[in-house]
Amino acid sequence: MNAFLDFIVRLLSEALLMPELLGEVALRSPLSTVIVATGTVFILLSVGVLGYSALGALGIPLPNLGRGPNDRIE
Repeated sequence: MNAFLDFIVRLLSEALLMPELLGEVALRSPLSTVIVATGTVFILLSVGVLGYSALGALGIPLPNLGRGPNDRIE
């Protein structure tokens, strides 16, 4: 059990250092800045879509993002 707790503590402490390391990498060149920003956008969009789907699956009423099957185009 001690090894598991050590793993969790190390994981959390290194996760706190990640923004600093990503900042150093992103500021090295303009291309790496674009790559890091693009990756961040993809991650945020995918987490948002997953969260929206999970909340909808739990039965929480959410706003429609488009036309439903009952809306007719005339």
